[in-house]
Amino acid sequence: MNFVSPAPNRNNDPAGPLRLSFFAFAVAVLLLTLPLPADAAKRVALVIGNDTYESVPELQKARNDARAMANALTSLGFDVISASDVGRRAMSRALVEFERKIGPGDTALLFFAGHGFAIEGTNYLLPVDVPEAGPGEEGLVRDASFAANGLADRMRDKGAATAVMILDACRDNPFAAKGKRSLSGTRGLARMSPAEGMFVLYSAGSGQAALDRLGDNDANENSVFTRTLLVELAKPELSMVQIAKRTQVQVRKLAGKVGHEQTPAYYDQIIGDLYLTPEDKRAKGTVTSLEEGGGASVLPKPAQKLAALPLGSAKPLVSFNRTNTDWLVNVSLPEPATQFGYRIGEDGEFQDPGLHDHLDQRTGQRQPKTNFMLPGDQGPVTLYVTWRDKRGEQADIFPVSFNPIGDLADHQKKILDQVWTAWIAFGGGRTYFSHLISYRCGIKEIRYGLNGGPLDKVWPLPPCDPAKPYGVPQNTKIHMKTPNKAAALQVQLTYRDGSQSPVRQFNVTK
Repeated sequence: MNFVSPAPNRNNDPAGPLRLSFFAFAVAVLLLTLPLPADAAKRVALVIGNDTYESVPELQKARNDARAMANALTSLGFDVISASDVGRRAMSRALVEFERKIGPGDTALLFFAGHGFAIEGTNYLLPVDVPEAGPGEEGLVRDASFAANGLADRMRDKGAATAVMILDACRDNPFAAKGKRSLSGTRGLARMSPAEGMFVLYSAGSGQAALDRLGDNDANENSVFTRTLLVELAKPELSMVQIAKRTQVQVRKLAGKVGHEQTPAYYDQIIGDLYLTPEDKRAKGTVTSLEEGGGASVLPKPAQKLAALPLGSAKPLVSFNRTNTDWLVNVSLPEPATQFGYRIGEDGEFQDPGLHDHLDQRTGQRQPKTNFMLPGDQGPVTLYVTWRDKRGEQADIFPVSFNPIGDLADHQKKILDQVWTAWIAFGGGRTYFSHLISYRCGIKEIRYGLNGGPLDKVWPLPPCDPAKPYGVPQNTKIHMKTPNKAAALQVQLTYRDGSQSPVRQFNVTK
């Protein structure tokens, strides 16, 4: 905060500064007690429409509903974030972006068109990558979806004075399979008890299913509920309760024409009347597009802060392989990917290693390369890796600690465990330890014994040279004369990390 220096007291009045201070204090108090204009609070909306579900039945109108609602809310002065056909990852990020825009005293509105499902009285909004679930697998739905009451709490926690949720998600059980038992849950969405300051509008009543369309010949691009709601929203003189009631009447009439029962339900905890139309005029908001597949396929720059997923993501596995000249970093991703990127340290942009010349059958696209090189003299550093999944959605950014000394020892230990039969050459009157010496950066001690006796002998090792980890220095003792009566030799390694290998036995070769 900057401070402004007081004006000089030109009359040399010793009470001058005191008078100025008192006047400034009085003005500040007056400003604080004056009511803020209604337009001081922002109007923020998140609009989501999901049609192309991967494991449950697809819908036909949800994307159109979201697009139409985004336009309607923009004309009402809302700053709108729009997302379509989003999986859990992208839906989570859209919600975080929504939260960032909500401030104390604001009006926040969430519109969701897509599949919803009620489990034990809690309503869940389903992203398009929700997995198929059967009886007893309710946990899969909970973990992969968003609880509606949790989203309401998030809006209120950000200080929103008024929070509105409009859910066109009361459709039939998306997990029902013809001829099979289905996941248990209520038809449509369950009743919701909003907190004070909230207004919730459902496209159908408790236990009812909302129609996506009136029939195969229904040419209207919006669902039965949303097409009706849009008409009422365009009437600036209506309060939100009036909009809800008129929508109830018209939806009930439309659904009744095809023999279906559907009456939208609303739950009002707003003190006074809520109007979505500004009192003075309609201001035009800004639509921020977060639609699936939108934007350039560029991995994030380091300045970008990506929101962590509420449930976390499976972490990639990273291994470091040291050659004589450099490091090869191999990254194994926890899911199919269409793009991969890495960054060395805190600065710079993410690098894309490119694509293989073969298709990944899981994505139908070329498989990204998920390995890259580091120089042999690379010091300790934090690497960052990320990727895009088969839907093109950005994964989290995962930090990976690189410690050249520790990773070298770990890499060599893994190799020694895998190829223990090559540790020594034993026969012809000589025993060679040259293979173990070349992997000495992973070994703390070599103990050995003969003919099943105690491991009471230690083979000397030269110091590890990280710059030439596999080179054997001159004048290094690499072999010994094998005693004539030695028919077997036992070896045990103590690794740099303190662990020990099994005792390995080598029989003499003639």
